[in-house]
Amino acid sequence: MEPLISVIVAVYNTEEYLDQCIESIVTQTYRNLEIWLVDDGSPDRCPEICDAWAKDDPRIRVIHKENGGASSALNVALDRATGDYFAFVDCDDWIERDTYELLFNNLRKENAELSICGEFYVYGNSIRQPEKKENVYLVMDSEQAFQYINSIGYFGVGSWDKLYARHLFDQLRFPTGRISADYLVTYTILDRARTIVYDSTPKYYYRQRAGSLTHSKDIELYSVQSSEKMLEFVRKKYPAVKSYAVAGYLFARLGVYDLLLRLGNRDLKWKTFRKETRQLVRTHYSELTAIELTFARRLQLFLVGWFSAVYAPLFKLFYRWKHRGVR
Repeated sequence: MEPLISVIVAVYNTEEYLDQCIESIVTQTYRNLEIWLVDDGSPDRCPEICDAWAKDDPRIRVIHKENGGASSALNVALDRATGDYFAFVDCDDWIERDTYELLFNNLRKENAELSICGEFYVYGNSIRQPEKKENVYLVMDSEQAFQYINSIGYFGVGSWDKLYARHLFDQLRFPTGRISADYLVTYTILDRARTIVYDSTPKYYYRQRAGSLTHSKDIELYSVQSSEKMLEFVRKKYPAVKSYAVAGYLFARLGVYDLLLRLGNRDLKWKTFRKETRQLVRTHYSELTAIELTFARRLQLFLVGWFSAVYAPLFKLFYRWKHRGVR
């Protein structure tokens, strides 16, 4: 019998997509799964859908709870899961049938504690590959992992493209009340794991929806604050890759900067944030000359730092083109 993998899905208000999500998990070629569907007080048909699937597959366990947010739902399942390994799937996404076979085989081959795969982005009926390098296979220690997570073209902070050894979550849970809850958890795990393997083969389908959290009009600085803490941590423990951590911090700020441009927010607080971001880009721009960045990313930094009035309309045009088909 292969080791048990606990797959955890926080379920809320996605009745249109939930069947596809669950089906992609139960049909995995890696069969020894324990599947936790946590109904986070969903107001639609999601609770009934979860119960129906549980009747058909004894590996599925359903938890119904009052709404407390995705992090609280994931934490409830983490407290009960019995697997040797943990994995997460967002309730509006889906995975290839051999996702956990690939992740587990890579993990076992490299004697690793964390295994990561690539992903597709789904815009309506269009499936596209994100800004990632192809045919990449990396075996890393923690220092190297902090380099690559802060490099454009590799893996990110999301919890859903990874397979974790159980012990990595000892005394660690997702922070509640946050939209960008993955940041602190992922940074902590990268530091804890002795060996990490990344295979860029795309196996996860990450749905981009206008109403999803990643496209929410709610603005929070948790991603920026977490990236700043990561930068401080890397400066102290992994100084050889400090410049990459600086890049990660700047691009986290630019993510919020771009969101403010999309929303046309002119509040004084956010005007100050944009000004500070432009200053930080100018301060650190020369430090990033030695690290790997695409021309487009270098141009983004240059325009934000010195020609922000030009950057704003160009970004809005690019965003509309990139997210065509999103509903």
